[in-house]
Amino acid sequence: NLCGYEYKDICFRLDSVQSYFKFNLATLDTDVRHRLFPEDKPVYTKVRDDLPTRYVEECECSNSLIANGCMIEGTVINSVIFRGVKVAKGAVVKNSIVMQDAQIQEGAEIDHCILDKQSVIRRNGRLIAPAAYPIVIAKNVVI
Repeated sequence: NLCGYEYKDICFRLDSVQSYFKFNLATLDTDVRHRLFPEDKPVYTKVRDDLPTRYVEECECSNSLIANGCMIEGTVINSVIFRGVKVAKGAVVKNSIVMQDAQIQEGAEIDHCILDKQSVIRRNGRLIAPAAYPIVIAKNVVI
């Protein structure tokens, strides 16, 4: 037997690094987020009891999703930041996806990057890519 279901709402096909990157940054749009995750159909994730994210007075954040447990001392713009990420003073994260427990050290800059879990961008490092071809840093890599 073959059954079908007509789906008329938003849908993303994740079949490449570029589509994964594009989808994650699309979730920065409130309308897209509400259509993907309506209040009447909640999505649950594994519990990790972290402190709320700490934003120091000098930091700058705009148009970003930042999970709990982060420490934001630098600048985060148009990015998706997972739990436990540390963005040090003077660091800049733009148009990027930074996964769990990664670190962007002092003076580092990333733009159009995907950092996997526990990766580290060392002090004054720079990773800048075009939007069509984001740089992907593997899990536990230090640059």
